[in-house]
Amino acid sequence: MQCLDCHEDVGNSLTNEHLLACSGLTLQEYALRHHLPLDLVLSPDQINQADDISSYWRPDRKVGRNTLDILKGLGMARAMVQQGEFTMISLGVRRLEQLLWYLESLRSLGFQFRQEYMYENATHRVIARNSLKIPSTWVPSEITQISAGSFLQQITILIAHIGEMHAGYLFIDFPDCKDANRVSDHLKKNYQVCLKGLDASVHENGLLMRSETRKDTSRLLEVIAEYLEKIPAACERFFKSHDRATVVKELVFDSAHFITDHPGKCVNLHGGHYAMSVKVEDQIDALTGFVVDYGYLKRIVSQKVIDELDHQTLNYVSAGLSWRSSTELLSIYIWEMLIEYLPGLVELQIFETEHSYCCYTGPSLRELQERGRNALLGHFTSDELGKSRLRRLLHQSRRDSLKIIG
Repeated sequence: MQCLDCHEDVGNSLTNEHLLACSGLTLQEYALRHHLPLDLVLSPDQINQADDISSYWRPDRKVGRNTLDILKGLGMARAMVQQGEFTMISLGVRRLEQLLWYLESLRSLGFQFRQEYMYENATHRVIARNSLKIPSTWVPSEITQISAGSFLQQITILIAHIGEMHAGYLFIDFPDCKDANRVSDHLKKNYQVCLKGLDASVHENGLLMRSETRKDTSRLLEVIAEYLEKIPAACERFFKSHDRATVVKELVFDSAHFITDHPGKCVNLHGGHYAMSVKVEDQIDALTGFVVDYGYLKRIVSQKVIDELDHQTLNYVSAGLSWRSSTELLSIYIWEMLIEYLPGLVELQIFETEHSYCCYTGPSLRELQERGRNALLGHFTSDELGKSRLRRLLHQSRRDSLKIIG
């Protein structure tokens, strides 16, 4: 076999040792550089090999505060997973530099880097896993926060590991709602940074948090900049600009509705089959290759829109739709449900029939926060309704008063 980087004959198999000396790459990075399946790069004896716990050694030196802060931040992110005799911290190959940055500090605890290769029946191919591993019995017990510097370091690691930016807002899906509330309270009290809880966590006991405003995002990034700028890969996500794109997710729902005071047949209760396109525009995330994960996009739209509207009578779902559940007003209603979770939302298309549909672009999240909800949906819930001087006509003498029949 010939190494495609240095063109040296490497015998029957290519090894990490050769590549690290030749180009500094791992086998997985080499395979990606030369767009080769790992199956062709690896020899059979490199696949499905069990890690040997006896090859790990426990350093005989004091563990520094910086190391413990990194471990605490990773713990809040639930980044440490136990598997057999080992505890591991894994990241994808695009974030290998970030994983090695962790290792620079965590090796004082005995962590070692492993790139392991496994054939998976579900994927029908060999995959690689990049991890920092340690015997589970060596992992320190609960680490407590002891200083302001420790807090900032810990949340920086948390944000670098699981934080995401969407249209200038920072999202953090905390696996534990207690951590979410503690961090939120501390940031508000000590740094005037506000986070907003959203009921869309993927974790059973978690809480998805979003910076309340884009100013809160800026303030938070400014507070942790001295820590965050040191972490490879994370810098690209939070401090660099990238090309933009628009992604679209199409979902359908069936609902009944009627149009009050309409002169045509739509005044009657009738069924509708709605096909909806949700369009989100933002920068392409350098670490995921996505504008937004389609899985997240589908989950949010399904939970916030489909689950609420499917097989319902739209007029009885909300006061904003009770008078007229037109596709125009329905678009506004759906926009206001989604924009909190999808601040990059740029357009909704709702097809009521194959040939009749509405295109709507609503306010940005910042504009919605500044001006409030759309007045078109608020007529029947307004405090001013019923208070005009003309209402006195309904309170005249019994002889002339309005007769209500029915």
